Amino acid sequence: METVKNIMNKKVIHFDGNSPVYEVAKELGKYDVGCAIITRNKKPVGIITERDMVKRVIAKNLDLRKIKAKDVMTSPVETLDQDTNIYYASKVMKDKKYQRYPVTRNEKIIGVITQTNLIDYFTEQRKKFVLKHLSKRLRKHYL
Repeated sequence: METVKNIMNKKVIHFDGNSPVYEVAKELGKYDVGCAIITRNKKPVGIITERDMVKRVIAKNLDLRKIKAKDVMTSPVETLDQDTNIYYASKVMKDKKYQRYPVTRNEKIIGVITQTNLIDYFTEQRKKFVLKHLSKRLRKHYL
């Protein structure tokens, strides 16, 4: 059984709720990631995405240096356990229209699974399936 821990992004940006949104935005850009997890005692209490910043800060012309992460985060944050089946995670993300989902082990953040992770995984599975069922003559054209 494939689980989210096998395909998730292990690089997680996390901040305290009192951190300025400016600092959050700076780190997202620095590490080219789409969200930051807001934690308290290493446990997730919220999430801030690029979209959250646009809709809740920039569109309202608020000062990035004065607004705190806790003021714009989505909370409570839902998480998936590291042992969650990839197909189940995909369904949940589709149903809830989530592009990113924090992944936990013992309630502590260890990664983030994204729609891109899922697309890459399913594309690779499809490729393996197709190659397995192609004749040897055709297979060499796809490798």
